[in-house]
Amino acid sequence: MNGDPRVLVVAPYLGEFGWELMNWQGRVRRLLMDQTHPRVVLCASPDRRPLYANAAADGRFLFCPVHVDAPGIASEDHRIDARGNRHDPERLRLLTCDAARRACEHYGIDLAHAEFLTPDYRGTLWPTDRADQWFSELRQSSPLETDILLVPRTRKSATERNQPASWWEELAARLIREGLSVEVYMAPLSNAIRQLSRARLAIGASTGGLHLASLCRCPHFVWGSGADDRWTALKFSNRQRYETIWNPFGTPCRYDECGWQPTVHYILKKSLGALAEIGLPRGRATPAWSWNPKWRIKRRIARLLDDRRGILPWPWTVRQFVREHVV
Repeated sequence: MNGDPRVLVVAPYLGEFGWELMNWQGRVRRLLMDQTHPRVVLCASPDRRPLYANAAADGRFLFCPVHVDAPGIASEDHRIDARGNRHDPERLRLLTCDAARRACEHYGIDLAHAEFLTPDYRGTLWPTDRADQWFSELRQSSPLETDILLVPRTRKSATERNQPASWWEELAARLIREGLSVEVYMAPLSNAIRQLSRARLAIGASTGGLHLASLCRCPHFVWGSGADDRWTALKFSNRQRYETIWNPFGTPCRYDECGWQPTVHYILKKSLGALAEIGLPRGRATPAWSWNPKWRIKRRIARLLDDRRGILPWPWTVRQFVREHVV
């Protein structure tokens, strides 16, 4: 290929999977649609290809598989060490750009004048509306075969938030005794998307696989930190994030602020309630709730209260009150 100063090379993403889903891949797709560059080369782990399947038909887009030996542990859009300290953003930028450059050269892409895109590695948030990010529905056409998909949190950071395998095994056994079919979320990404597409409800403690459920339009029941635990400098609660802010399709979601270590009995009871309330009906191959006005109203309220552009007249305390008691 001939070099072009307007070729955009997207470097590999090193942050959390949930952040990649809701604060990166939609941004990449938006830039592709804006046609600001005649060619977009995405360098990413091979298993990320399903996130961009719809872009593959665009002749300006090229997916370039790459592996990066990243330091530390993923945290938001960056990496942290064992003590929770951030790795130097410039070091991360150089690491990913070098990996992208080597991968592109392998595929014969001339990068003499290319522009490289990386996050700033400081937790900057992009709004999820279409002016900034464009999300593609990942749900596959599939009959509903699983009542509940278990999505265990297995992250290497804050491991005290993870439940042991025995906890999940007991929950699965009790759900089965209720007459329900149960699966456990499993990599790779292509398999997880298939599982979410055929599940009536996904459940688990807050983790990236449940943000994936949102993009697969799979209803989900999530538990984790309470309202006093605020997320990012914008002071969102985790419930707000799951139910509205990082829910671009308005997928039905119930977030329970019960903490990270609820009992199996509690989650069993709440999961059965969520399945009855928002779970997809058995035998349906298409979402029965996609036009449910309740969820569209919730999403609209969330948008009206979003002040990331600094143009809304009411103070944050008012918006916060409405978020907590209405949405």
